Amino acid sequence: MKDNLELWNKVEKTNPKYTKKAKIGGLEITAIAPQYQIMQVTEQFGIYGEKWGFKDIKLSYELVEKCNLVVFKGTFFFPNGEFEIINSCKLYMDRALTMVDDNFAKKIETDALTKAISKLGFNADIFMGKFDDVRYVAEMNAEFNTPKKVDYTALLNGSKTLKELGANWSSIPASPEKDNLATLKEELKLTLK
Repeated sequence: MKDNLELWNKVEKTNPKYTKKAKIGGLEITAIAPQYQIMQVTEQFGIYGEKWGFKDIKLSYELVEKCNLVVFKGTFFFPNGEFEIINSCKLYMDRALTMVDDNFAKKIETDALTKAISKLGFNADIFMGKFDDVRYVAEMNAEFNTPKKVDYTALLNGSKTLKELGANWSSIPASPEKDNLATLKEELKLTLK
């Protein structure tokens, strides 16, 4: 039986290191770094534009005069399908409609991308409100950002040449653990000669 949530379960969690709090229209949201999202999707699907992305993008300016909105319409494609996305953003930065936001096209496409990939489960924890819970964010920080313990004994034992042994030794930070490995280093120097 096919697991319909397989991709979702792989991509739903977000590394807090690539998020920040932002205020949009008076609401406080958790914003995700767009390059992080592009990296995540590339990891799953392949190269942007070749394996996934947008096609048939059209910008409509019909609502600018009435609502100060530019409307984005496009087709998001990926290896297993495609679907339409509609999004909008403000063209002007001020209420008097005199200051054009020169980044509106970038903003609208980036936001449309976030919306498109969220439908596939990417960063679902944010859109499901889990990032409003500080305990959940702490769990994600522990999962994504806890430094991995390096097995320095295995690192040294894996050295194939004296040069590699020297490089591996140099990569070990000064510590009592490094002092304890000095004997192993000397023994390995004799066997690698």
